[in-house]
Amino acid sequence: MKVSAKMVVGLLALVPGMTLGEAPTENEAVVVTAAPLPKYRTETTDAGTLVELPPERSPFTVDSLTEDFIRERNATDLDQLVTLQPGIYQGGKTVMARQAGTYTIRGYSGSEVLLGGVPLAGGVATFLDPTLLERVDIVKGPVGGAYGAQMVNMTDLMGAGGTVILQPKRPSFEEDFHDFLLKGSYSKASGTRLKLATDINRVFADERFAVRVPMAYEWRDPGWAASGAGHGRTFSAAPSLSLRVADRLETGFDLFYQYSDQPAFQGVRTLYGKPYGSGWDDTYTRPGDRMRFQTFGGTFRLDGDVTEWLTLRTRLSFFQTENRYDYRGPFSNVGFDPDPASGKRYEWGAGDRLARTFYAGQDAIFKFDTWGVDHQFLVGVSTTVKENQGWGGFTSTGRGGTVTEENYLEKIKATGYSDTRQQKVGLNVQDLLEWRGLSVIAGMRADWHDSVNHVHAWTFSPRLGVSYDILEAGRAILFANVSLTETPNFNYKAWPDNTGTAKSDYLDSTWRAVQKEAGIRVNPTGSLWLTGTLFRIDQSNAPIAMDNDLTGEGYYSDDGKTYSQGVELSASGDITDNWSIYLAYAYIDYYDKTNGLRFDRFPPHAVSLWTSYKAPWFYDAVFGLGCRWRDAWEMTFRGQQAGEDQIAKRLLTFDASVDFPFTENFSLGFAVRNLFDSRGVESARNLQAFANDGRTFELSLRFRF
Repeated sequence: MKVSAKMVVGLLALVPGMTLGEAPTENEAVVVTAAPLPKYRTETTDAGTLVELPPERSPFTVDSLTEDFIRERNATDLDQLVTLQPGIYQGGKTVMARQAGTYTIRGYSGSEVLLGGVPLAGGVATFLDPTLLERVDIVKGPVGGAYGAQMVNMTDLMGAGGTVILQPKRPSFEEDFHDFLLKGSYSKASGTRLKLATDINRVFADERFAVRVPMAYEWRDPGWAASGAGHGRTFSAAPSLSLRVADRLETGFDLFYQYSDQPAFQGVRTLYGKPYGSGWDDTYTRPGDRMRFQTFGGTFRLDGDVTEWLTLRTRLSFFQTENRYDYRGPFSNVGFDPDPASGKRYEWGAGDRLARTFYAGQDAIFKFDTWGVDHQFLVGVSTTVKENQGWGGFTSTGRGGTVTEENYLEKIKATGYSDTRQQKVGLNVQDLLEWRGLSVIAGMRADWHDSVNHVHAWTFSPRLGVSYDILEAGRAILFANVSLTETPNFNYKAWPDNTGTAKSDYLDSTWRAVQKEAGIRVNPTGSLWLTGTLFRIDQSNAPIAMDNDLTGEGYYSDDGKTYSQGVELSASGDITDNWSIYLAYAYIDYYDKTNGLRFDRFPPHAVSLWTSYKAPWFYDAVFGLGCRWRDAWEMTFRGQQAGEDQIAKRLLTFDASVDFPFTENFSLGFAVRNLFDSRGVESARNLQAFANDGRTFELSLRFRF
C-alpha cells in the first residue's frame, strides 16, 4: 500500500529485527513492506583487529551480539546476556568480589570489560542494562597485543582469555525517533521485575548534529530477599552527542550514568550439586543488607578520515564508581561445619570503595598500497591511570572462631584504609595487509607499568593473524593466529629463596599466555555463516601461593604452568528469508601442568541455541525458541579443586517467545524463560554458588513514533 513519509517516520520497528531505513523526503511516497528478519551478524567490527573488517575476514575470533539479538533475548543485565554464550562464565554474579565485572573465556580469566574501547571503573559492568548497547563484541584469546596488559592491584592472571567490548548506542543522522519499552516479569523463585526503557534520537542543524539518549529504570522485588528487605532499583542512562565536522569526520561525547540500590546477595552453599538448606533461593542475608553503587563518566571521541590516506581515532575518558556494601552470606572457604544453632556457617562482608579510571588514547591509521598490496598501518599511544580508595573486605566464623554478628564490622575496618594509584603507558604498532583474498595482521604492543608498590615493569605482546578467502568469493575463509600476552606479577610477595625486586621482595617477573588458533568460516547461503575453530592457550610463569611452615607467612613463586585447549563450532545468520538461527558449541580441556591435574574448572561442553521464525501467514509475528545446555563442572577455591562434594551438575534450560506487531507502531511480546523450571549453579565465587533464575514469565510492550 502507499503511505506518506510522515507515516513511515512513525513506523514501529520493534518486533525483534524490524529496522527503519533512511527517512524519505517530505513528499516522497514509499511502499511499506513486512518487517525484515532479525540480523544476528554485524557488517563490520574493529573489535580485536583495531581496524574495521567484516567479521568473517578477521584472523581472530570475535563473537558479536547484535542489537537485534540483544532485543530478542531481552536480558535483564549484561551478565545474563553474555553468559548465554557457551564457553563464557562469571565468577559469581556480584560486585562484592575481587574479580567483579570480568568474564572467563576459553578457560582463563578475561580482561576487564571495555565500554566503547575504554576501561570502566569498579567492576560494575555485570549489572549494566543491555538496552543501552548497540552491540557486544566478545574477543577470544589473549588480547594484550590489541589492548595491552591488564591493570589491577593483584592481577589474578586476568587477560589470558579475552575481553568483552560494549558498543554504546550512538546518534543516527538519518531520522528522529522515540522508542519505548515497558517490560514486566514474574518468577515464583526469582521475584518480580518492572522496567521502563526509552531510546530517543534527534537530528539538528541540517543533519550535522545529533543527540541520542537511551535510558532505563528497573524496579525489582527479588524472591530470595530476606523478609523485610526493601525492593531494588536501578537507573541507567547513556546519552551520546555527535557532530559531523566533515563528511567522514565525526566528534562527540559518550556519557554514562548508573545507580543501583539492591538487596545484597552472595549466593548459597551446595553439597553434591544440590543446595544446602531450604532451596536454590535460600538466603543468608539480613533484611538490611544492601549493595549500592553509582557510576558516572564519559568519553570524548574523534573518529574519521582526515584525508584519503589518514584516519584518526581519539579517546579521552573518565569514569568513577562508588561501591558500598554490607552483607551476610555463606562461608566461602573449603569446609563447611555448620553452626549447630542456625544450621549455617556465615561470612560477613562490608566496604566503602571509590574507584576512578582516567584514559587517553590516540590512534592514527595510514592507508597506502605497495605493489598491489593494500595497507592499513596503525600507530597508537595510550595511557591509563587507576585510583582506588576506601576500605572493605570479608571475614567469617571460620577465622579463629572470634568473629560474630556484633564485631564483624569492626574487624573488617581494622584491616585499614587503602589509597592506591597505578599507571600504564602503551605503544601499539600494527599493519593490516590485504591482497586479493589474503588478509594479514601483524603487530606489537609495548606497555610500561607503575604498580601500587612503585615497582616498574615493561611488557611486550606481539601477535600475527592470517585469513584467506580460498575462492575469493566470500564462501570459504581459512584463518589462523598466534598471539602472546605478558602481564606483570605485581604485588605477589616472593618466596625467600627468590629475592625478587628491591621493593619489599615482590616478584618482578611477568606471566605469559600464548594462543595458537586455526579455523574455517563457510558461507553456504545468504547471510548464514558456519564456523569451526581449534585453539590452545599455554600460560607460564603464573604465581603459585605457598605457605612457610615455620613462620606461617604466605608467599608466591612464579612456577605455575597450565594450558587450555578446545573446539568451538557455530552457525549464525539466515537459513531462509523467514528463518534465522544462532547455534554455538564450546569444548574446553584444562590442564594444570605444574601439579599434573586435569579437572573441569568450567563446563567442558556447552551448547546455546536461539532461533527465530517470522510467520507471514500470521501478521508477521516472530516466534523464538532457544535452549542452553551446560555440562557438569567442579567448583574451585583459589583455582584449585574444592572437593568431590563441591560440583555443579548438568543444566538444561529452554526459552520461548513471540512478538506480535498489532499496528505499525505498536508491538506486544510474551516470553517464558526456563520453560521447565530447571535449577542449578549458574556461577560461583569460590564456594558461594549463584543459581540460575527459575521459570520466568515476561510481558513487554514496544512502540515507536
